[in-house]
Amino acid sequence: MLQKILPVSGILVFAILSGTVTDLSSISANIKSNLIVLTGTLTCCIISYPPSLFTALFESICRAFSKEKKDFSQIIDEIENLSIIKRSKGDMALDAESKKIDNDFLKMGVEMVVDGYDRYTIFKTLERRYDSFLSARRSQAELVNTMVKLMPVFGFVGTIIGLINVLHHMGSPEMIGKGVAMALLTTFYGLLYANVLALPMSKKITEQTRQDSIELALIIEGILDISENVNSKLIRYRLRYCIGEFFEDDSTCAGVAVNRQKNPKEVPEMKLSLEKEYVR
Repeated sequence: MLQKILPVSGILVFAILSGTVTDLSSISANIKSNLIVLTGTLTCCIISYPPSLFTALFESICRAFSKEKKDFSQIIDEIENLSIIKRSKGDMALDAESKKIDNDFLKMGVEMVVDGYDRYTIFKTLERRYDSFLSARRSQAELVNTMVKLMPVFGFVGTIIGLINVLHHMGSPEMIGKGVAMALLTTFYGLLYANVLALPMSKKITEQTRQDSIELALIIEGILDISENVNSKLIRYRLRYCIGEFFEDDSTCAGVAVNRQKNPKEVPEMKLSLEKEYVR
């Protein structure tokens, strides 16, 4: 709850302070400054990126801001339950259970296990899906980072336009004031949108991608173990060990939590160990 209240409070305070600045200038100058920054940035992005990327970005932003931090214990419990069904009741029962799975990535892996694919084929198929997911998210992050860079740039473009107007109307004090106002306001809006809107959006998508990547890596590990009928308890302990940083209260994961604090948070290293296993 506190994580939601603090950002909203900060935005309200910042809006009040920035509103005091913009109230000192004319409505026309505010509109022109906003148009220069927003239309310039959007035009460049639309030219540079496909329209489908904007739709995917909007959906990712909605998910990132609407969801809480992922509960990895839930996906581990589900994988453990699927392992128990596979070992005790066989593939037919596992196939029936797969129809109740909501996670498409997990469902795809379970279906491959039921269909009798070998471990290597399952791994390479899920790995390609994993890489495609990361590639799509990288494209979205690149789009937002492009906005972060372009907004201040078009803010300075507006500053140049305003200074040109000042030089063009040196004999009119009123026009000089309007030109200076546009020059400063456009820079203000460029920096405002870049740092208050686009940059937090980029950080939120990056964090959401990190959590989704961890979840997919856990699923890959779990599916591969299910395909080889590994003991369900062993699967659970190993997956919990892999994400020890998220279970710091668990004594079995304390060592992993300490080690991971020394390194930057990245996509789990589980996939690398699997790749070594299949080097030919």
